Amino acid sequence: MAVIELEKNISYIEPTQNPLSANVVLIEGENNLWLYDVGNNPCVPQIISAFNTSNKKINVILSHFHADHIGNLDKINYSNVYQGRLTYKYTKTGEILENDLYFRDGNMNLHIFPLPSSHAKGSLALEINEKYCFLGDGVYAMQKGEKRLYNAGILKEEIEILKNIKAQHFMLSHRNPFDNSKDSVIRLLDGIYAKRKSGEPYISGIDGE
Repeated sequence: MAVIELEKNISYIEPTQNPLSANVVLIEGENNLWLYDVGNNPCVPQIISAFNTSNKKINVILSHFHADHIGNLDKINYSNVYQGRLTYKYTKTGEILENDLYFRDGNMNLHIFPLPSSHAKGSLALEINEKYCFLGDGVYAMQKGEKRLYNAGILKEEIEILKNIKAQHFMLSHRNPFDNSKDSVIRLLDGIYAKRKSGEPYISGIDGE
């Protein structure tokens, strides 16, 4: 596993398939190290510890409650955790976030916001310096048996929120490349929403995300 630098003070740990572990984002503020997700690979806590050479306080933002995103939480010496209400039911620690939250930490401007998502209720996204927007699995479908589905109403709300985000780099967990243009993600979601059928709450027949 490698730590990849997007630009100065913004990096991420690569995801893995075995065990399934999401991208872990590391934001170096003046006073804190901010993590967006903590992954599930047992190597991640050691990598974070080695990365945090200044021994800054660690604040964690969890995108949603799935184990590949939160599995390492109890192995990290964090100061605070920000998460949605449903994720809190799994972690039982930290703060529940239900509205937009803004932090300035040196040159890092963080915007944490709830993201309506078919994949997982109570998802959070993170926008940095109005340039990068980390979305976790928020734009992906839900899995019901063999079917991958989008809730049409939730998807419409999600698209409207994302269209208003200023960042032009949308970062999608597990995806290669991690960095996708805002326009390409919006086009993808608009195309999925266009497949909805009148009177049906879910959109099915999704070939890709």
